[in-house]
Amino acid sequence: MSSQSTEQLTQAYIAAHRDPTNPVPAASLQALDAAGAMAVQGEVLRQLGETASVAKVAAPAGGLALAAPIIDSWVVKSGGTLKLDGRNLMGLEIEIAAVLKSDLTPDIAHQSKAAVLEAIDHFIVGIELIGTRIDQHKQAGPFGPLSDFMVTSGYVTGLQAIPTLPEVDGLPITLKTAAGTAQLGPAKHPFGGVLEPIIAYASAPFDHFGGLRAGMTITTGSLCALIEVPPTGTATLQLGDFDPVSLTLS
Repeated sequence: MSSQSTEQLTQAYIAAHRDPTNPVPAASLQALDAAGAMAVQGEVLRQLGETASVAKVAAPAGGLALAAPIIDSWVVKSGGTLKLDGRNLMGLEIEIAAVLKSDLTPDIAHQSKAAVLEAIDHFIVGIELIGTRIDQHKQAGPFGPLSDFMVTSGYVTGLQAIPTLPEVDGLPITLKTAAGTAQLGPAKHPFGGVLEPIIAYASAPFDHFGGLRAGMTITTGSLCALIEVPPTGTATLQLGDFDPVSLTLS
């Protein structure tokens, strides 16, 4: 991918971030490869003047392990409020994230799960907001959505520090909103477990934002289907007996 086309796509994303009614055309993203999408991510983050202390990883079966930043101005602690400011919201995901104690390098990732766990301080339950800056994200080619920060629109960090690797498959998931309470479980990790996508990506990272640094929170994939909620109001999600995580949208 040429630097010129990277810059053209970056400017299209910058315009979409500043004015959500001006999305990036899916057709302009269809030829992107993974490296090009990662380059666009990094440039958009830099030109927005944003930082990212939260990242998401994915490791689909038979596919390339990937990562994307979740920009700090879109991150709140449980109980906080996120202003969408016209930002697209398709729904919520409940996830397990790891908070890194030290940099997670390819060397550590290639050693053992025990070595990776040594680099993790603790785990949390979090809520990811899913939303896109692409007009038709399902028509944007295999890596178009990756260039769009892997269609993230924000994150809520849970307050409970979970000291050991949690087993999540089979746990109930409960949603509470003004409309009432709904049971969404049982939970099922999409990539085989919490550590698997972290290790897969850390083994061969190629992002442009330093996605596996000490102190970062690395979220690892939705434990259930996309959760639709109103664009305003308070939503609370609970996984098993872990502390609930809540956010108010405005």
